[in-house]
Amino acid sequence: MKKRLGLLFLSISLIFLFVACSEESPTNEPAYIAKASDFEDSGFTSRSNQLIVVIGNELMISAYYGHSKEKSSIDKILELENVKSGVRFEKLYQNVQVKTKGDVYYITADDGVSLEFKKIGERIIVDEEGMEYYTQEYSKE
Repeated sequence: MKKRLGLLFLSISLIFLFVACSEESPTNEPAYIAKASDFEDSGFTSRSNQLIVVIGNELMISAYYGHSKEKSSIDKILELENVKSGVRFEKLYQNVQVKTKGDVYYITADDGVSLEFKKIGERIIVDEEGMEYYTQEYSKE
């Protein structure tokens, strides 16, 4: 009797083991895939009306610098450019490169511009400081 119970227990345990092993394991695929083309056309705008867009070989940053409590990665660029508070800033940076890996964008351009964003929604990205940016355009790819 003990042998049968042991064999039954072993059989049930093996069945559960096989079921657990055969289930699909969760992948580490990000929910949203970053594409360089996401920055083309309308680009992305933050709640603070900071715009970042790729136009051909140039990166355009347009922003109002107001020394708000909520800092963005673009604010750091404005500080490096010595933009005064209350002044509208707009500049085209040459030789832009947008590289992606999974859900992350890596953007570089002349004058030492280096930015990183993560795609968190179909039309939403977030910078390294936690500032969210939105686009009106859906990805064409």
